[in-house]
Amino acid sequence: MPLRPSSFADHQSPPYKDTQYSSTYNSQDRLQSYRPVTAPSQEVPQYTALPIQRPQESSNSTTHNTPPQLAQAPDPLTRAFNEAVKPYLDKIERLQAELDERNLDITQLEDERADMHAWIDKRGLRADVPPSIAAAMNNDSTSAQTLAHHLDRKMTILNHDLHRLQDSLSSHLPTSTFTTTLATLLPAIEQLSHLPHGPPLAFELLIKLAGNLNSHGGEEGYNNDGDIASRAEFYSRLDETMVEIVRRRLNSADEEDQPWVVGREVKRLEKTGGFLRSKIGLQAYFPRSLDVMRYEAKRSEAGPTVNGRGGGIERRSP
Repeated sequence: MPLRPSSFADHQSPPYKDTQYSSTYNSQDRLQSYRPVTAPSQEVPQYTALPIQRPQESSNSTTHNTPPQLAQAPDPLTRAFNEAVKPYLDKIERLQAELDERNLDITQLEDERADMHAWIDKRGLRADVPPSIAAAMNNDSTSAQTLAHHLDRKMTILNHDLHRLQDSLSSHLPTSTFTTTLATLLPAIEQLSHLPHGPPLAFELLIKLAGNLNSHGGEEGYNNDGDIASRAEFYSRLDETMVEIVRRRLNSADEEDQPWVVGREVKRLEKTGGFLRSKIGLQAYFPRSLDVMRYEAKRSEAGPTVNGRGGGIERRSP
C-alpha cells in the first residue's frame, strides 16, 4: 500500500512546557518572597518633617552679627528739635563736669581737715584750738575722751610750770598768779560738759583743778590777805561751774555705764573741805554744789522718782 505523504502538522514539534518552573510560582511571586513580611496589624510609622524655627533676635542683643541697617534720616521737625535742645545739653554736660570737679575739691578738703585734726590731737592742742575748729572736732564720737585727755595733760603742764617758776624765785609767787593761770582751763571744761559722755569727765577735771591750787600756799605760810581773797574768789568760780556740771550729769545719767553714786561723791568733797579748813583755813569748798548733791542723795534714799531714774543716781535694793 502506498505511503501517505505526511502533512505539515505532522512535522510540528510538540508545544513548549516549562517543566523546571511551575506556572503557579512565577517570577513575581518569587520576588515577593524576598520582601520583608510585616504583620498586617502593624502600621509603618510615618514621619512628618517639623518646620525649623529660627531664634528671635532681641532688640538689646549685640552678639548677633546682623548686617547694619541704615538709619533713616530724621524728618525736619525732629532735626529742628535736636538743634534747639543741643545748647542746653551741652550746658548740662559742662555743669556736670564742674560738679565733679567741686566734689573732688570737697573730698580733698575733708582729707586735709582730718589730717589737721589728727595733728592737733597728736600734740595735745585740742583745748587751745579756735571755736570754729573745736566745733568741727566735737562731732566725733570720741571727742569727749580726747578733749578730757588733752585738758588733763595741759593742766599737769601748767601746774608743773607754776611750781617751777615758784622754785626759781626767791620771793613769794602770789596766789593770784596761780588762780589766773588755772582759770584759763575753765571754758574748755565747761565745753567738755556739753559733749556726749562729757559731764563725768568734766566733774573729775574740775576737782583736779581745785586740787592743783590746794598744793600751793598754806604749807609755805603764804596766807596773807591777798592770797586768801584770790583763793576764795577762785573756789567760788569753781563752785558755779560745778553746779552746772552736776546738773548736766544728773540729766544725762542714762549715758553712763555705771550709775552715779552721789552720796559717795558728797563724802569725798566733804573730806577734802575739812582738810583744807584745817590746813589753810578755807571755810567753803563747793558749798552750792554740795547742796545740790545732798538733795539728790536724800531723794535717792527715799526711792526712785516718777520717771524711774532716781535722779540719775544709784538705786538701792529694798
